[in-house]
Amino acid sequence: MRHRMKGSLLILAAIGAAAMLVQAEDIIYASLADESINIVTGQVTGTSNHRTLDDLQARLDPDVFWRVHRSHLVNINKIKEIVPWFSRNYILRMKDAKATEIPVSRSQTKRLREYLKL
Repeated sequence: MRHRMKGSLLILAAIGAAAMLVQAEDIIYASLADESINIVTGQVTGTSNHRTLDDLQARLDPDVFWRVHRSHLVNINKIKEIVPWFSRNYILRMKDAKATEIPVSRSQTKRLREYLKL
């Protein structure tokens, strides 16, 4: 579900038995887990009503949300740290309470290097 309020894109997320609208810019990352898409913001973690990450990604700003791995979509404005990893790859440490670490796939490592001028 996609709604706009005052120029902001809202995404529906299920949190327990409730449904909540979260602002797209508040999303830190979305991950595929157990055939559902988990959305994490600074305040809540919920399940997206979108069937796939591709579907969710199509509704978000492509300049802000990057598909860094087949199972992860991140808000580049919510990256806390970029950690060098094996074979010239990277791990992104996100700005959520758990400082979640998200791997960057080999195909997206080049894009990340170009973006950050590494």
